[in-house]
Amino acid sequence: MTSKTQHFKLLKSNKAKIAIWGCGYIGYSTMCFYAKNNIKSFGYDIDIQKVKEINKGKINIYGLKNWLGFNINKKKQKKFIKATNNIKEIINDKDVICHFVCIPTEKNGKPYLNYFREILKLISKRKSNNFKIKECIIVESTLMPNTVDKLFKDYLKKYKIFDNFHFAVAPRRDWFEDQTKTLETLDRVFGCKDKSSNKIIFQILSIVTKKVHIATNHRVSELVKSVENCYRHVEINLANELSLAYPEKDMREVLSLVGTKWNMNTYYPGFGTGGYCIPLSSKYILGGSKYPKKLKIVNEAVKLDSKINKIIGRSVLKNNIKKILILGLSYKSNLKVHILSPTIDLVNYFKKKSISVTLYDPLFSSFEIKKILNVKSLNKLTSFQSYHAIIIMVKHNQFYDINFKKISRKSNLKLILDNANFFKNKPNFLPKNAIYKKTGQSNWLS
Repeated sequence: MTSKTQHFKLLKSNKAKIAIWGCGYIGYSTMCFYAKNNIKSFGYDIDIQKVKEINKGKINIYGLKNWLGFNINKKKQKKFIKATNNIKEIINDKDVICHFVCIPTEKNGKPYLNYFREILKLISKRKSNNFKIKECIIVESTLMPNTVDKLFKDYLKKYKIFDNFHFAVAPRRDWFEDQTKTLETLDRVFGCKDKSSNKIIFQILSIVTKKVHIATNHRVSELVKSVENCYRHVEINLANELSLAYPEKDMREVLSLVGTKWNMNTYYPGFGTGGYCIPLSSKYILGGSKYPKKLKIVNEAVKLDSKINKIIGRSVLKNNIKKILILGLSYKSNLKVHILSPTIDLVNYFKKKSISVTLYDPLFSSFEIKKILNVKSLNKLTSFQSYHAIIIMVKHNQFYDINFKKISRKSNLKLILDNANFFKNKPNFLPKNAIYKKTGQSNWLS
């Protein structure tokens, strides 16, 4: 694949540009990495405020600037990055030759393809570009296995997506907590509807990504993302199963030592999984299979993940707890994403039990927390006097600025449940009779 395609040459010469459909963590980071490599991009998003901030060169997606590890200067920003909330503007831009689809494919914890269908329909309405070449569609969103083929039967065929575009599925693998795991550094997999598109898509992706793998077709690449996350989902839930099966053992220590074996991953017991990828992956695998009953391990992982927060919630209330402070709405540390966060299930369980719950997460405003969970929240943590228990869900950097010793004076704390391994040992600020537990340690659910 040494000779360069026309698509590659047009993009590198700045005569052509890429379109980004959806400017969240995935879409906006795509724009930034291609801009870093001097490729013009044009982003579309329904969020007017987000569009304004992108056009001003601001990164208002929490944590993304640090994760990117580089800055786009104002001159480069103005030349290579532009966004709009006007569909006609991007549809009619004749310099666009490649479309990256980065929109959510889930809603309320279930696969949801309405947005995906609508975006493909919009793209299909484009008329010829300035270069009279066949355009590309690269799907970065995670799809349930067999989604594309199912859509083709009743939708894609109607809009001639496969006839008129080089179509590829290339889901993202980024880990937004780690600067070493980015769109540049992580291996990337893609598969095309037609093998004749492979060279074109490979060269476009290789502008940013150092190592790109070509799957046999889109069906394979569509399955890869769900399978790799399903593996993780099963392993995470196995950690919880082990903790339930051996309650008297310190499973956190056991699994830490298990992880010293060269071919083992390390996962610890705790609250259920969260985010767009892990909790949905097993559901995608089950939903896309003709024989879901054969996936017994996967089915059990989904079942346990759906009830583990209730099991933990019940264990907390055994301590005669009536008022709880929860630290963290995000499903992951230092990331402002609440989608399928374990905190949501946990709070809803406590609310049903008429327990007073207060939430503190400095990444979210009081308005946002009210809208998401309809519970009390704190803008600043100044005292523990009102609470019987603290549950630490994640370890945002801001939590390390809290003077726990000072604000614990005259507190009525009975319990701290640490899901994030925030403290190495029992904190010395706790009242003498108070209990400190880490998820996974011996008898942590008693």
